[in-house]
Amino acid sequence: MNTVVDHIIIAVNDLAQATADYALMLGRAPSWQGTHPDYGSANTLFRLDNTYIELLAADGQGWAGEMVRAHIAAHGESLTAVIFGAEDIDAFASHARQQGLEVTEPQAGHGVDVNTGATRRWRNVHWPREVARGIFSFAIQHDDPEALAMAAPTGEGHMTAVDHIVVQTNDADAAKKFYGQQMGVRLALEQSKPEWGGDMLFFRCNHMTIEVIATQKHSSDEDKLWGLALKTDDIDATHARLKQTGVNVSDIRDGRKAGTRVCTVKSHCMDVPTLIIGLVD
Repeated sequence: MNTVVDHIIIAVNDLAQATADYALMLGRAPSWQGTHPDYGSANTLFRLDNTYIELLAADGQGWAGEMVRAHIAAHGESLTAVIFGAEDIDAFASHARQQGLEVTEPQAGHGVDVNTGATRRWRNVHWPREVARGIFSFAIQHDDPEALAMAAPTGEGHMTAVDHIVVQTNDADAAKKFYGQQMGVRLALEQSKPEWGGDMLFFRCNHMTIEVIATQKHSSDEDKLWGLALKTDDIDATHARLKQTGVNVSDIRDGRKAGTRVCTVKSHCMDVPTLIIGLVD
């Protein structure tokens, strides 16, 4: 399986404000601002080098609108979903079923860009939310992956990619089964790091990582999409741009990974814990 993280969804109330905030923080213009006529939702997409970030708001009636409303009611505006991408959705579905995951038959979907009238089309397969221990997810195959343009840079030190997303769980074995066996994402590293919160599982695909922290301190039987780490080619330029544009950001410090420098975004990120990572010159 060549499964990737196709995109990451953040549920928002005010799509226009969230779009402005993320455009400022990312230093990029949106790739797409659209609607899902069949899903009851509206969205803004920012395509980066290895995946895209979707800001999703309820807009009418449909399963996506209902999911957003329920998530915000329970958790507020925050990370809400990780969506997996497949080159062949039928082969993905067959693999998932062989691994004990009951998925739907592929279903066609489409979105319309409100500014250009362009249409993107895809096929999805879904599974029960409890399979991913409460994290909303599904798999998608785009008819034309290049129909979504790269988000155009608008400032110095723009974000280039997603480095990793953080998942909190109290069941490492369940994470290995779902992300590794059923989704087909490679478990690149497993290590015990009590000083970082517990056992660490690093699932690697499309030049990014699903970083699972397994600890009994996470008392819920539902997993949580906790945080997001973004890459930049020039962390000094990024830090200066954010400060100049009014984004609240920490001082730059050495990262946990050797050869990196990081800073933490504290505003314009929908309260999603957001880390910026750059390499040491």
